[in-house]
Amino acid sequence: HSMVEYEDGAVMAQLGTPDMKLPIQYALYYPERRYLPGARLDFWKMGKLELEEPDMETFTGLRLAYEAGRVGGSLPTVFNAANERAVSLFLARKIGYLDIPAIIEECMRVHRVIPEPTVAEILAAEQMVYEQIESRWK
Repeated sequence: HSMVEYEDGAVMAQLGTPDMKLPIQYALYYPERRYLPGARLDFWKMGKLELEEPDMETFTGLRLAYEAGRVGGSLPTVFNAANERAVSLFLARKIGYLDIPAIIEECMRVHRVIPEPTVAEILAAEQMVYEQIESRWK
């Protein structure tokens, strides 16, 4: 369900059956890994792995995550902090699901990126996002 590309070009993939049982179990019991009964990913039966390019218009959050990573600096912190707070608001039933990427995008749009932030600047950027969201989306 995920892939990470390293600086040297190597890609590490985490694969599983096409359901959310394993990711949900992992989230519930992290950092412990427990036995999960049921189907296993069988490469021999699968035959081949087909990947499709994600639709960045449909998956706005993914587009914003890529943008934050591409720009770098303090923007990934802003993305993460905005996502964290927006999801909390959604879980508290204060905003709709589709409001999550809109909030993230707004926070990223108004942020002045610090190219090489210090730890203090990262923490300050995070706090500014929290305050922006608290003042606008209670």
